[in-house]
This record gives sequence, structure tokens and C-alpha cells, in this order.
Amino acid sequence: MSHSPVRVLVTGFGAFKEITVNPSFEIVKRLPPSLADVEIIAHPEPIEAVYHKLLEASARLIQQHNPTIVLHIGLAVERDYFAVEQSACRDGYHEYPDMERKVISKLDVQKIWGKKSEENISSSFELESVVEIWKQKLKSRSGHRSKGKREPKSAQQQQVPDVRFSDDVGNYVCGLLYYSSLVEVSKTGGGQRNVVFLHVPPLSGDSELEMGKELVLCLIMALVESLQ
Repeated sequence: MSHSPVRVLVTGFGAFKEITVNPSFEIVKRLPPSLADVEIIAHPEPIEAVYHKLLEASARLIQQHNPTIVLHIGLAVERDYFAVEQSACRDGYHEYPDMERKVISKLDVQKIWGKKSEENISSSFELESVVEIWKQKLKSRSGHRSKGKREPKSAQQQQVPDVRFSDDVGNYVCGLLYYSSLVEVSKTGGGQRNVVFLHVPPLSGDSELEMGKELVLCLIMALVESLQ
């Protein structure tokens, strides 16, 4: 067991387009500062949906905190489930303007990362395995909470959120933040890219956001366990 705690940097996005309250950051705001032997560094400001600003934020936060794990959280408005994304692409951000109506052109890509940069970078975590650990932790947490309430098994099963493995982070701000953080961490991570992107569905209200918080805490525990 390590004498120093695992440090997990967690970020969420702010408002973008028609989304005035982003559940990804609302979840981050609710996270505790620690969990067992884990220090949770919940970034207190939302990441702006602006390409050049998130590039700066990614590098600055990773250099500042030197985290063991980086967990970025973003909203997937079209999904009704939670998903961890395996990889991110370097290109494609010229197609979708950010909140300042700017893009990352192919020339920008070369200036930022160089001609020999990797087109696709994957997290060092085997996220399909992480998802299985995550599901078990969610079931255990749900079972513990419903113990003594004599709820039918079907009701208990419904309490466990739908969490999945994915490899479709997209070519908008989520994808760029993920790619840039994977690059940044690889500079000092000894070849390890302990970065994960979590997409959450639209959530609102205290009960849904609390559920999102508990789900993120279970994911953090699953990621820490997979490091060992």
C-alpha cells in the first residue's frame, strides 16, 4: 500500500450552446476532497467550451497538480447512459466551431502537436475491465443502501445506473480536452496515460446529480483499484 494517497484530478464543463447548467460540472462541485486513500482534486471552475482555453487549462492543471489519474467529465446530450471513452483523435476539430465560433485547423494541429504527433491516443486504462469493476461497485453500493427495505430484486437492479464502455468521444470540446490531456500526461507519466473521459447523460435535480456523484466516486474507486 502506498504511503502517499492517489491524487485524482476531476474536471467538468460549463455552459455551452443551449445547455445553461452542465451536469458534468454540477457533479464535480459535489465531490468530497478525499475518499479512503484517494485525494480528489475537484477543479473549482468549469472548463470552458472554447478550444484554446481548454488546451491551456489541460496543460496548466496537469502541471500544477501532477495527478496520478485525470478524470474529465462531459455531457452527451443524446445519450441516456454513462460511458467511459477509450481514446481520442487529434484531428477533426475544424468541423465544429467552439463557443467563440473558432476551430482548430489542420495547420493549428501541426503547430500545437507537430507533424509526427499520433492521430489517435488511447488511455492506459483497460476501460472494458474498469467498467466491470465499476458495475460491481455500483451494485454493492446499491445493495447496501436497499438492505432492510425488502425491495424486490428488480427494483434493486433498476437502481444501478447504466454504465458502459465506449470509444466515441467525438470531435468537439470533449475529444480535444481528452486528446490534449493524454498528450500532456504522457510527457511525465513514464509512458502511462492514466487519463479517462466520462460522458454523462442529461441530469437535473438533486437526486439525479447525487446519483451522478455516487457513480463518479465508484468510478474513481474502480480506476484506483485497476492501478494496483
